[in-house]
Amino acid sequence: MKNFWQKLKKPIIGLAPMHSVTNSAFRKKARQSGADLVYSEMIASEAIIRNVPKALKMASFGPKERPIVIQIFGSNAKNMARAARTIEQKFSPDGIDINFGCAAEKAVKQGFGAVQLKKPEAAIKIIKKVTSSLKGTPLSIKIRLVSKKVADTINFAKTAQSAGAAAIAIHGRTLNQKFKDKADWEIIYKVKKALPDLIVLGSGDIRSAEDIKSKIRNLDGVLVARAARNNPTVFKNLKNFNLSLL
Repeated sequence: MKNFWQKLKKPIIGLAPMHSVTNSAFRKKARQSGADLVYSEMIASEAIIRNVPKALKMASFGPKERPIVIQIFGSNAKNMARAARTIEQKFSPDGIDINFGCAAEKAVKQGFGAVQLKKPEAAIKIIKKVTSSLKGTPLSIKIRLVSKKVADTINFAKTAQSAGAAAIAIHGRTLNQKFKDKADWEIIYKVKKALPDLIVLGSGDIRSAEDIKSKIRNLDGVLVARAARNNPTVFKNLKNFNLSLL
């Protein structure tokens, strides 16, 4: 399977993964309205390898949702790899993504999501395992800022790329910030500058086409979350503005 990330027209305006929101019906509406790609909501790797019907349904999709990235989460490298390979074999998505960005208290307590950035070696091990298990489907990761220090996020992204990540979406807040304060896009720009060959998408505080125009800069694209939560057709306005003025 070819790396679809390299073929997507830039800038990419995508639908971010949102728990209990980005189901198949929601994704279809987003794609029909102009979203360049969509993500599934996060799916537990353990549930995939146990063939839990609900999890398998969450990973399924229709042709009108392509290009689609299926996002999984978990802290066990072996099980994450098994889940990724299972999804690849059963559904053949355009991409598979690892959730290293969830800041919910439940995720923190269970040891997955953004809290995994506090143990980068273990996170990188998961990336390597998942990459080696896939037979052509590109792997991406979604993270938060590792810390307020620019170097920490750059170093993690650099190591993730070396481990096999084809793309990285970065939410411009740390785990501790959750959704407080403004997202720091300056660090995201610096990651892209340091890693020009890595597809880098920005996320955080995108509410309008004007936000995209002001924030895109050197990035390959943005992911839209809260602005689309109650209106998946928002991409029609975002894309029209974007294509004419960027």
